[in-house]
Amino acid sequence: MNARIIFKVLWLRRQLRRRDRWTRRQLEKHQTRALRLLREHAYARSPFYRRFHEGSTDRPLHELPVLTKALVMEHFDELVTEPSVRLADVEAHLTALRGNERFRGRYWVASTSGSTGRRGLFLWDFAEWTTVLASYNRSFDWAGSRAGLTHRTKMAVVSSTTPWHQSARVGASVQSLWVPTLRLDSGDPLESIVERLNGWQPEVLVAYASMIRLLAEDQLAGRLHISPEFVFSASEVLTDRARRHAEAVWSKNPYNV
Repeated sequence: MNARIIFKVLWLRRQLRRRDRWTRRQLEKHQTRALRLLREHAYARSPFYRRFHEGSTDRPLHELPVLTKALVMEHFDELVTEPSVRLADVEAHLTALRGNERFRGRYWVASTSGSTGRRGLFLWDFAEWTTVLASYNRSFDWAGSRAGLTHRTKMAVVSSTTPWHQSARVGASVQSLWVPTLRLDSGDPLESIVERLNGWQPEVLVAYASMIRLLAEDQLAGRLHISPEFVFSASEVLTDRARRHAEAVWSKNPYNV
């Protein structure tokens, strides 16, 4: 399955590259059409959206009511556009998740951490998931990385390895011989992370912004010894302090994803 995903992602990445050269008029035309198709699908398939946007189905986005995560989860069973998908079944799937299994063999499922008191659950089919992966992958293009089929690149990712977290789901989906990746959990002891990075010697480092700062400080202190060609900061605000540290130790301006 991974090979099929990777080839599809690379194909999509190539298609998306073309949009980097689009004019503003082309972008706006694409956005208008994509939004129209999205809303038509939601109104046709989701009882919740028909009620939530009643009387406003042709109104611009800024006039629509705000949809919160709490509302999504409260109305999950009537919000989703596939009637057979039920929250209780998705919850049971995540509870049993150990690797990259898909819900009913079709949907990738990820969850938020629940730090606000209730976690959000989200599903993607093959076309949707590969589009997500290709969108992530564009940052490599923009940063100038040649990682791909013709250029084997060692990568290290310091984020989350919890199976239901999106970082872990993405990593499990794109693991390949072309981009061998060391995946480390940001919650592990820093000493362990540093030791494994020293042994791996990544050409590309991807990490939460706060972890970029900690790793740069450890390199300054002489405990970490890596020389990544590219550094990607993700998920959190990249502070000026973290950026300065990274530039000082790796002579690279972190690419802020």
